[in-house]
Amino acid sequence: MHAREGGQFLQQGRSEEAVKSFQKGLSVDPDDVDCLLGLVRTHLSTGAAGDAEAATLRLLKVKPDHAEAQAHLAMLRAQAGDAEALEALKTLAAAPTAGYFERFNLGGLLLDRGDLAGARAAYESALDVAPGSAHVHFELGRIHLQQGSVDGAAAHFQKSSELAPAEPMPLLMLSRAHAARGALGLAIQAGTRALESAQGGMRRSVLEDLFRLYLTAGNPEAAKRAVQELRQLVPANHNYVYLHGLAVMSAGAFREAQDLFEEALRMAPRSWQTLQALAQVHLALMERGLARKRLEEAVALVPTEPGPANDLALLLLQDEAHERVRPVLEPVLAAHPQDAVTHLNLAVSWFPTDKAACVRHARQALAHGDGTVREQAERLLKQLGG
Repeated sequence: MHAREGGQFLQQGRSEEAVKSFQKGLSVDPDDVDCLLGLVRTHLSTGAAGDAEAATLRLLKVKPDHAEAQAHLAMLRAQAGDAEALEALKTLAAAPTAGYFERFNLGGLLLDRGDLAGARAAYESALDVAPGSAHVHFELGRIHLQQGSVDGAAAHFQKSSELAPAEPMPLLMLSRAHAARGALGLAIQAGTRALESAQGGMRRSVLEDLFRLYLTAGNPEAAKRAVQELRQLVPANHNYVYLHGLAVMSAGAFREAQDLFEEALRMAPRSWQTLQALAQVHLALMERGLARKRLEEAVALVPTEPGPANDLALLLLQDEAHERVRPVLEPVLAAHPQDAVTHLNLAVSWFPTDKAACVRHARQALAHGDGTVREQAERLLKQLGG
């Protein structure tokens, strides 16, 4: 009875109540295998390695051939740096009679050690004995994502979300996998479903992802709704005020965006991202002097950051202040020698006075750039015969 009650608490994530139930059962029968196993699983779920090992040893004393307990003990000792324990777990997982935990634990250990291929093989082996495991599909999704197989990742996260429909994490990861493969609609759909059950920090993560997805998809109103909830959750977070400004700016409400960026700047005066965004608003409002001032402030804070430096360089080039561009961009190039936009703007700055320098930077922009950067670099080279 106590083992059954403890198992129900464990499934509900109520670990303290689960421990109490299992301990009540053990007070009646100190050698009850089900209660001991439940205690092991509960301590493992909360990361209490010492308590988990003690409970595992107690279980193995009662039943020395308990395969799951052997697998947990090997995993715990391997996590503590015991190389022999890792080999023991590999042997347990390779046995013809190996069960779920032997294979799953090996996958987790190998994943922690960065052995993606080994972890993937172990988890795929675990699917052979537990095809309906949401945990295994989730871990395989993570591995596929790290290996760059976004379609495979999406398939496993989809399966995991179907097997554990009340859990938001598989849906959040499914959303990210869809986003990585460019399927914005599916990514938003999965993120919206994740939001239905997400709480606390998880809810913030989902809302942050949805904000970015909505903005990328060209839906600033939905992005605004997401960031407004974030601001309600954490009112003192200056980044959420900044993101609110981005959404409003994307909707074309530049004065409102200006107010939000200035509010964010009061909260975090050294935020160069906010200064850069504020400069973009001033440019949209035809306030070039104010835009230049904000960009100069941003560059002073982060002289090697390509974004604000190149925005400032463009303003200077438009004002034909070519000689003032180079001191702005040279620190950026020293830190980012292959930044194509920086090379392109330097090439333009040299165009009126130094053909060789212009050609040199234009060739670098052509080599490292794409899209319009390459087109502009090619145009410059044609003009100069380089």
